[in-house]
This record gives sequence, C-alpha cells and structure tokens, in this order.
Amino acid sequence: MANINELWYAALKTRIVYMPHKLLETFGESSVQYRLLTQLDDSRLRLRTGVVKAARPRIVTPHYLRTQALENFGEEAQNYFDDLLSRKEGAVILEYGLAFQKEDHSEEDIGGNINEVAEQLAKDAQDNLTETRGVLIGSEDYWEIALVFFLKLLVAQSVPYNTREMNNRGLFSLRNGVPMAICNEIEQDFAAAVTKEQADRLGAKLRDYGIFDEYENRFFELYGRFC
Repeated sequence: MANINELWYAALKTRIVYMPHKLLETFGESSVQYRLLTQLDDSRLRLRTGVVKAARPRIVTPHYLRTQALENFGEEAQNYFDDLLSRKEGAVILEYGLAFQKEDHSEEDIGGNINEVAEQLAKDAQDNLTETRGVLIGSEDYWEIALVFFLKLLVAQSVPYNTREMNNRGLFSLRNGVPMAICNEIEQDFAAAVTKEQADRLGAKLRDYGIFDEYENRFFELYGRFC
C-alpha cells in the first residue's frame, strides 16, 4: 500500500490534456466522461474510458464531509481523497456525491505516441458539445489517483457557479449555525420518518452532520413512538 506522499506525488504528476468547459449541474445530476491514458512500455498505451456520476450538489457540514468517501473507488484513491479533505484546499462546503460507474468503465491496450493520442482525444472532446468529457495522462499504478485529481479540479471549477446559484435561493443562510439547506433536509426527514428504520437513518444522518445535539430532544421524542 502506497503512503500518502506517493499518492500526492502521483496526483501532481497527472497531466490534464483537456478540461471540459461545461460545469457540474447545480440542481441536477451530472455525468462526466473520462479518457485516461497511461504508458505501459515503449510501444504500448492503456486507454481507460468511462463515466463518473456527480449527484446534485448538497450543502453539508465539514464533519459530514469527512465521513464520506468516493463510491466504488479503491482504497488508495479514498486515502488520497480523505487527505485532500483534511487540507484547506479540499475543505469545500458542497458535497457532489461522486460515484465511479464501474459498469461503464472499459480498458484497452493501444499503440502510438501518448502525447499524440492524447491530443486527438482532446480534439474529439472539444468538438463534442453534448458531453462533459475530460482527457488526462496518469500513472498506470495510480490511475485512480489521476482520476480523482481530475475530478477535484472539475469540482473546484464548478463550485463558484454552484455556490452562487444556491446562495441566490437562500440555501446558505444560517439557523442556529446550521445552513438552511441542511435544516430543510432534516425537516423533510423528520416528516418522512414513519418507521423505526427511517428514524434510525435520521439519527445516523444527524450524527454524520455533527448536529445531533441540536435535535436530540426532538429526535428521541420521535424515536419513542416506535419503542
């Protein structure tokens, strides 16, 4: 298992050949396609093609953000992501629910010069006006790290726009120190909790958000109905 310095080095060695101009959606799901090239030896390349889904961005607490991981990614990619979140640059207030769609992922070995192949893939991506598609070159051993690094840049590119749109709807206003978007979500969960299992999920969410104390009395009043 690689240490965190090796993972960060692999990320920083990633070359983004084409970054899509289209941003992640603010109030809907986004699909991000990738073309990821790695060098196997002097004459062979590996081309990975696939899709990463980004859920509708949600405002979350830092405590909640640090309890989450990338769905379906390997352990090293998750370790890199966890360390990213512990740094100032990763402390975003939006969670995008990034999910690596394994069923859409494919790999093939091809020949050619890696830079020339990448530039052609970038041209194809630029000419495609209907898809959000990125092209990157990474390390064969740490290709997932390269993919997470690319997604980090895409999220960073989208955050200002997404934040502005959400702020225009008042979703960042605070109530008792908690963003209104979270308050609204919790209110909906309280209203929908009509079984013990749903109440258990609500309790877990309050703890994940780090706001259980704010709702403790109300939660146990609800929970008592099922005991």
